[in-house]
Amino acid sequence: MGEDKNILGVICARGGSKGLPGKNIKLLSGKPLIAWSIERALSLKDKLSKLVVSTDDIEIADIAKKYGAEVPFLRPADIANSKASKFSVWKHSLNYIEQKINKKFDYFLDMDCTNPLLTSNDLVLFINSFFYNKKR
Repeated sequence: MGEDKNILGVICARGGSKGLPGKNIKLLSGKPLIAWSIERALSLKDKLSKLVVSTDDIEIADIAKKYGAEVPFLRPADIANSKASKFSVWKHSLNYIEQKINKKFDYFLDMDCTNPLLTSNDLVLFINSFFYNKKR
């Protein structure tokens, strides 16, 4: 990617969906929904400095680890409910990881696990566009 760009990739997967309980681990074409996002994100190793899953649910964490994701924490209860803002989850994830590994990230990439049709190529095009196609 040229100059070093420290990008933290985060997949947020709360366990308490009210509309479709257990949606993040429901099977889609033979794999849990979250597995699609994890596999897509892991293919971006040359773009992401680090990838983590933010969840409050042990079962989601176990499945995420099974598919190769790092789950360094369980999300605190105060940001693991339907009233919590996505921003508070992002902020918690970034602060936790930066403190844990004593490294600052320049960018943050949120990858929802409820978008299984997004491809690795879509993400590469987005990242490249973000860094290289800006009007200066």
